Amino acid sequence: MLCRLSSPPAPRSARPRGRFLLALFASLVASQISACAWIDEDSRFDDEDPTLRLLESYPANGAVGVERGSQIDFCFSQTIDPKSVGSFDVILVSGINIFDVEVSLQLFAWRPPTGLGDLPAEPWCPGSVLTLRPRSEMRGDADYRVRLRPFVVGWGGESLDLLSEPWEQLEDGRWATYVEFRVAPEESEEPDPPPEGSPVAPPITLSDLYGAGGPFEPARALCSCHGEDGDLAQQRLDLSTPERAFAGLVLDQTPASTGYPRVTPAQPSESFLIQKLLRDPDGAPLHAVRGAVMPPDEPLEYPDMVMIARWIEDGALP
Repeated sequence: MLCRLSSPPAPRSARPRGRFLLALFASLVASQISACAWIDEDSRFDDEDPTLRLLESYPANGAVGVERGSQIDFCFSQTIDPKSVGSFDVILVSGINIFDVEVSLQLFAWRPPTGLGDLPAEPWCPGSVLTLRPRSEMRGDADYRVRLRPFVVGWGGESLDLLSEPWEQLEDGRWATYVEFRVAPEESEEPDPPPEGSPVAPPITLSDLYGAGGPFEPARALCSCHGEDGDLAQQRLDLSTPERAFAGLVLDQTPASTGYPRVTPAQPSESFLIQKLLRDPDGAPLHAVRGAVMPPDEPLEYPDMVMIARWIEDGALP
């Protein structure tokens, strides 16, 4: 495809200023011709073909009666690159008060939003989840507003789709989305303290993962290729016992193909083990994850994935 643009020749009596204007016009013509060139079908322009979308938030926009200690979750359509979360741009305000928030990323949804109840049997969000936790408890019977600017990118470099809801372009040309909600009134009386000696859920340990029903339980044979003597997989990572698994997963902090160690204690999304266990929509490994997907036959069941992620989140204890 060719775009032909022409201009009449300048008169011979053109003055120097006329020559300058003609040169400027020729430059503009050249830029238009280049803009009319066909785009290579193999080229990738993320802004032209965005695939990462913000699907929903918890609480939803306009929600009322939100608990004071609630977290704020944003559910995305695909896996998010953890490195892009460092440029997070979010503000939580109530009136003139600005609240400091802690930001964390669930590479896949392993914790339910506030008010959803127990974790469902299947992921409640198809992609990654951004979680905001106010560092101080929100005031009761007050309105809050979260402003979120687009910043994250997909695991494979996918850009956000800003042309669909809930994104809007502001007067300054930048984009943002807002979530407004009202916190429930404070109770007139302080709630009763928990009884002394009430049980507190202990952290999940690696030994729990090897226990009955756990993802590494030898009887389930989910990791059999990493537990058989002489197998190449075992030579690369020995999961035959909890002690050997701890040495290979936690103590060895050598970066893997994605730039992260196998396990980063307290940070599941920055752990190669989690990245290795995930699959893209076609069932292939995530971008830059070398080797075959694990387990090779079928993906781990969702409860197994949740248990591994929470083990890492709890500190990756032996």
